Amino acid sequence: MQFWNRAERWLIGVIGIAALALASYQMISRYGFPDAAITWSEEVVVYLLIAAAFLSGSLLVEEDGHVRADLVLRVLPPGMQRAVEIGNCLIALAFCVGLTWLGFDVARDAYELGERSLSALSFPMWLYYATLPLGAGLMSLRYLRRLYRYLCRYDPHTMVVQSGHES
Repeated sequence: MQFWNRAERWLIGVIGIAALALASYQMISRYGFPDAAITWSEEVVVYLLIAAAFLSGSLLVEEDGHVRADLVLRVLPPGMQRAVEIGNCLIALAFCVGLTWLGFDVARDAYELGERSLSALSFPMWLYYATLPLGAGLMSLRYLRRLYRYLCRYDPHTMVVQSGHES
């Protein structure tokens, strides 16, 4: 798991740095060196940031970082917390599997149609659309792992949300 976590962090970091570098170059060249400006940089920055956002969802599942109403969990006894977490995993897993399936369909259709962006770059849109099923697929794997832990490896000392802090 450590390799998977590090690989995702590294990839998200590289994508973020690439987006920042490209946006910075475009801003500096636009005002300081207009002849060196590139017309497609804003488009690529958007693609990179969207890819990073979809990829980061997987890490958020692993680190329990998704936004949720844990105030309710804090007042429940450990057994009920476990039941709520299992229900949450099942719902989230169904949602992520659906996103993966539908996202794959969208990316495949764009590939088969040869869809490209309207800019001078003429970027193949299937690559952009493929970030959705990739991110949702990674989240699905993480939710499967999380569900397994709650079903088969439950430890109330480390998996229960305590009032005031998480342990």
